[in-house]
Amino acid sequence: MKYLRIYESFVRDMDPEVMDTEMDPEVTDTDMDTGSSNMGMEGFETESTSFSPIDDEKEGDYIVNFVNADGEDTTITIGHAIDPEYVGKTMVSSIDMVPDSSSDGRTYSLVGYYDEVPGAGGAYELRKVLIEG
Repeated sequence: MKYLRIYESFVRDMDPEVMDTEMDPEVTDTDMDTGSSNMGMEGFETESTSFSPIDDEKEGDYIVNFVNADGEDTTITIGHAIDPEYVGKTMVSSIDMVPDSSSDGRTYSLVGYYDEVPGAGGAYELRKVLIEG
């Protein structure tokens, strides 16, 4: 159900009508195997638009800056889009984190939001990153 929340967030960002509709991921996010709700579980989630490309000699595509659950400035190195989904001139995709690349030693799951680059023959540019840990 994690991916449903991501998709709902993506659709909400793209469609003003959906933005007006109230979606409560806490109520709809249930464990498919047990049917139990995740309302009692605490998870870290943040977005970042603070990232920079990496030199070709290093592993990964971008270094992402964000504040972790403990309030510490954190950096991670991410790769490229995996299994992208397209909606109009935008794309959403999970992204691999380069192993052992976070400055706080934690592992995160990431989703990238991309916009099509006009006149670039179908190329997409990273716009923001959703970070969960």
